[in-house]
Amino acid sequence: CGSFGPAPPEGTPERAEWDAKRLDSVSGAELPLCNCCEPKHFNDDVHECELNKFDVMMGHLTRNMDGFTQVVAVDERFDLFSRAWCVAEMVEADRSGIQQTIQIHSIDAVDRNYANLATLDVLNCRASREEDKHFILQRIQDVEAFNSNLQCLIFGEEGLLKDCVDAVELSRIFGKVVRRALTRSVDIVVRSATHPVIALDEMFTRGAASHPRMS
Repeated sequence: CGSFGPAPPEGTPERAEWDAKRLDSVSGAELPLCNCCEPKHFNDDVHECELNKFDVMMGHLTRNMDGFTQVVAVDERFDLFSRAWCVAEMVEADRSGIQQTIQIHSIDAVDRNYANLATLDVLNCRASREEDKHFILQRIQDVEAFNSNLQCLIFGEEGLLKDCVDAVELSRIFGKVVRRALTRSVDIVVRSATHPVIALDEMFTRGAASHPRMS
């Protein structure tokens, strides 16, 4: 809140994004900075940082606020789904059973961005600080399972975009997710013959991460 962070090199997509975030999207005026003297703690200060505790915060709100809901307000280009922090928070809300609702610009916006949404990969997500992306990815024990959960969250039978994509396409995407899950299960069984301890640990890890809407 005390700065916009270091500026990326001129002429790069990162610099264009950095410049855009400094401005009010309506007025075009540069956003004001906080002039308080409180120290700012980022992820390199794990214990003092507040940014890296969103899962704890969401759990607290769920336990203490009746009807707590996560509203996913999506921009016209669906860039939200390419932001590491946003994706992590959506998946955490879904995993914790928090009610979710989505606000989109238009059905046309869904159509224009459908191809990117259908191939989302958390490894390709971005964060303002590379350290933030690294921190988030470190917490994902199974990237493939995470990506499958993300697809279910977006396109599943009760997913965020269930009313925006036709039934045939939803079935195709859901079938792809199920095939991925089956492939992972077979891989675990095969490796259990030579690495029983590792395989058993992975079963528990992936079982805990499995998406409730796939059952």
